[in-house]
Amino acid sequence: MGAPDAQALVFDIGGTMTRAGLYDLAAGRLLRTERAATPSISAGASEPGPGLRTRLYDLMERLAARLGADAPDRIVVGFPGPVDEGGVALRAPTVWGTQADPEPVAARVKAIWPGVRIRVVNDLSAAGYGFLRHDRDDACIVTVSSGIGHKVFLDGRPAVGPAGRGGEIGHLRVDFSDEAPLCECGARGHLAGLACGRAVPDQALRLACRDPGAFARSSLAAPVAGRAARVDSHLVARTFRAGDPWSAALVGALAAPLGRALAGIHAAVGVERFVIMGGFAQALGPAYLAQVGQAAAASTWDLGQDWGRMLELGEMGDDAGLIGAGRLAAREWGGPA
Repeated sequence: MGAPDAQALVFDIGGTMTRAGLYDLAAGRLLRTERAATPSISAGASEPGPGLRTRLYDLMERLAARLGADAPDRIVVGFPGPVDEGGVALRAPTVWGTQADPEPVAARVKAIWPGVRIRVVNDLSAAGYGFLRHDRDDACIVTVSSGIGHKVFLDGRPAVGPAGRGGEIGHLRVDFSDEAPLCECGARGHLAGLACGRAVPDQALRLACRDPGAFARSSLAAPVAGRAARVDSHLVARTFRAGDPWSAALVGALAAPLGRALAGIHAAVGVERFVIMGGFAQALGPAYLAQVGQAAAASTWDLGQDWGRMLELGEMGDDAGLIGAGRLAAREWGGPA
């Protein structure tokens, strides 16, 4: 184990789970990790906003204690929402729902650990550092799980703008119909509301209404007693990978808006490497990636792009956010990137 002064305390906060780890800056690896359920709207919490926010910091302090990091001097926090350069989170819909008040995450963490050197960045920005092939790599990191997010890395840094508002394609409106599904942020028709794991029941119901007979013949119908709105992300991942045709059509409906969005990113900035991570994408596997690529190819002109090569699954698993946060810490405070 490295010396204490060569370690960073790293956090990956999600709407469902908060992970913490000790990262050895010199060795470039996680030493140990802890995790616990995030006190969040996503987990069914109903208490007022300020209390819910305080519970998150209490959880971070407990996880650090379980790691034996009671007095850290270097901390990187990956936070699930846009974050400005001062470590203020502008929104956090997966944690606090539609509450719109900015949250001074860096200041709250420093109140727990005075004198700490700290970086607070968007959680996908943190994870992205773990997927860069070198310090000046260009890549687009995309997460498809209970929500959708992305970060474009140019010359090894996430391009999020001076106020941290960039890289939030999950909240791009792509469906302008009156019946467009609600996003977790409270708006209608956002990409996340049509293409992530939480979008499965709504998209399943839409597809089943167009052709009830096809749904009735699918292997999904029996487990949900013929009620398409009961289809969830775990069930569709299982039947999709087993080759069920109706499940393939449903996954195609989920993949299409994401593919169109990625085509827009490619056309706008020219990035040609897209790393798709997140639990839902991982559960669906390479065949899902192929559907995203087909939708992307159909959404922009042909200049010889090979979308099959441009898209890849991120393979670091649950620790991706912690590993990326650790590599960011190594960049900031020494050690191998």
